[in-house]
Amino acid sequence: MKSKHMRAGLAAALVTAAMCGTAGAAKFQEPPVFSSKKGVLDILMVAKTKPVAAIAFMPPGATAPINPTGWVYEVCYRSYSINDRCLPGKATSSEFGGVRLALQPGDSLKIRLVNKLPAQDKNKVWHYWNNTIVEPVPDENGINLWRTPTNLHTHGLVVQARAGTKTKPWGDDIYVDLYNPANDPPVHQPMDHGEVVTSGVLDYFIKIPINEPSGADWFHPHVHGITSDSLSSGLSGIISIGDHSKYLSDGKKAFPKNQVRHLILKDMQVLDEGTINFAKGSTNTYPQSVTDGEVLDDQQDPQFCTQYPGSQSETRLGSCPGTNVDEDNDYTGGQWYFPVSGVVYPTIPVNRPKGEVWSFSNNSASATYRLELHSNTGDYAMLTQLISVDGISAYLPPGTTIADQIKLGGNRFEVVPCPGTWPENFPEPMCIKSMVLLPGSRAEVWVTYRDAEGNIVKPPPGASATLRSTGITTGETGVGDPWPEVNLAAVTFSGTYTDSTLVALKLEGEALKLNGPQGIFSAKVPYAQAANLPEGCAPLAPGHRRRIFFGLVDVTNPSVFGLGYEEVDEDGVVVPGTKQKVMAFDPMNDFICLPLGPGQMPVRETWELVNLATENHNFHIHQTKFRAVDPTLAPGSSSPLAATLHPDTGPGVMEDEATMQIAVVRDSAKATEIANDQNGYCTIDQWRDGTCVTIPVVVDIPFSQLGEFVYHCHILEHEDAGMMAKIQVVAAPPVP
Repeated sequence: MKSKHMRAGLAAALVTAAMCGTAGAAKFQEPPVFSSKKGVLDILMVAKTKPVAAIAFMPPGATAPINPTGWVYEVCYRSYSINDRCLPGKATSSEFGGVRLALQPGDSLKIRLVNKLPAQDKNKVWHYWNNTIVEPVPDENGINLWRTPTNLHTHGLVVQARAGTKTKPWGDDIYVDLYNPANDPPVHQPMDHGEVVTSGVLDYFIKIPINEPSGADWFHPHVHGITSDSLSSGLSGIISIGDHSKYLSDGKKAFPKNQVRHLILKDMQVLDEGTINFAKGSTNTYPQSVTDGEVLDDQQDPQFCTQYPGSQSETRLGSCPGTNVDEDNDYTGGQWYFPVSGVVYPTIPVNRPKGEVWSFSNNSASATYRLELHSNTGDYAMLTQLISVDGISAYLPPGTTIADQIKLGGNRFEVVPCPGTWPENFPEPMCIKSMVLLPGSRAEVWVTYRDAEGNIVKPPPGASATLRSTGITTGETGVGDPWPEVNLAAVTFSGTYTDSTLVALKLEGEALKLNGPQGIFSAKVPYAQAANLPEGCAPLAPGHRRRIFFGLVDVTNPSVFGLGYEEVDEDGVVVPGTKQKVMAFDPMNDFICLPLGPGQMPVRETWELVNLATENHNFHIHQTKFRAVDPTLAPGSSSPLAATLHPDTGPGVMEDEATMQIAVVRDSAKATEIANDQNGYCTIDQWRDGTCVTIPVVVDIPFSQLGEFVYHCHILEHEDAGMMAKIQVVAAPPVP
């Protein structure tokens, strides 16, 4: 909701940047690729600012465009670097769109991360979580954020969360802050996010398990408090594990490796000069001057432009114009850009037999997309076949119903029947007309030319389509965010048709295999060694489940988000002593600690996710995946949604992001009160007594990796404002 974005207990950081592009003139560009060699990918990665010369922002009245400046990773193989600097040349990439790290199961990923990011204006990055006084003071645990610390998280990889030591590099562990020594040194604060490193250099070593699932993942900084700033400024890239030939074919031949396209979605809000009213808490604001080309990052406003075009003459080709939200936040003259893999409104030619697989990654900090491939030839939404969700290729047992497909997809996909008849030995294909990607989500689809009924046909001469986000409001009016309609890319079709027998691809996805006997969620954890359990760490009792609440710490203050917790027994009764109120992130507090199963085997838990808000939240957990569960199914069901995973049918779809539906307040007077006096958020007590009705999302989570990590809302303005909690997985104790 706007009050959170323009507040949100967090003031904005601004970076001089801007973007613009010639509509439809630029060709789509694949992200530069860095591939492993002989089982190792060893790279230097420098976080820095860089003008984006290929695109430009033209402020009103200007005589020349402003070249944008974003935050980028300059990447090269370590063999092409010297003194922690990449050598100039083709072997180095520092594109705003991001790079792709191409890995295989069993590889070793070695990264030297160097922080060259500049300090920011402290008045625009302070956290102000106290909204009860006229001049609130900054959050004492965020006083170093303007010094721009960074780190690295490999989102989606099922790998160990291992902290570094003086002699060993870091694994995928977010509890470290890397500072640029050229900025002012960090000062003491009561509660650090993790280990403080002031050298400007941090080494990572991440071992990819041999049974790591193939799929699409990504990487980005994860310093609590400025994660949103980093992504809004462009600091992210993607990771691919394996390739599609392992599980995707036409029934005879594997799908061609060179017909996979990677579409990285990012967004930037670029300002015209003037004054923006930044926030201190939820009730106090103050003006700050902004210059032509500054980027509104942490304080992104979903109302920066109108949600839909104001007239038929307004064409939104990769961007939308800023508007006057109110007297304090007039974005007129600014522009909100939505580049695809670093290019604003590119042209994408689909011109090879069988079409292409499109791999989407929403690398935006907070923006949500409702994606549709709209035919310009016939004015309809073109069907595509869903291949994977959040980095895991699907496996739907033959006969899986449309209703179950919708549930398996977390209600994020507009599922329709696939036309035609496919061979009996094909798993059930899932066809969709549109999909909703919240921040951090990924999805892959098979794109080939289809008619209005979804049949694969020969493209007519001049066949074209538009990849677009059709606009979506993520909650009740005034609470949910109104993400805009915008055209993202122009698409042309030719030469995609093969023959009438190809109506669907054979998708034998890894969702089934990774839960099989040698799969990463079933096989013994090879590096785990028996150890005594930490105090208070224990497995869930049989039949018990965890319940997580997503809400505000104080419903009268929209500045501070948090998570609540309780344990529930097999009868649905809350276990005494387990209740925890909604609390903001505390890196010193392990909300949850659990051991592996006997013999260092992965352990599964059932979690209930309860949304207390009348806006959407997006659950994400590090180091694992999960599957949707339908608790109404009878015991022994073979459905992929069954409470107990069936070995023959598997989970169908696995995810690392789950969109929670909004809370509903059925009494109109109470609904008005909660909207006006509680910022659209219910309390736990109001959920218990039925004032607010929300159906929990039930998920089955396998834990197979050791370490301290987190779960949180991946709408990063929510996460940065406290909607995150710590979890620890430890080795099972010795057998007595």
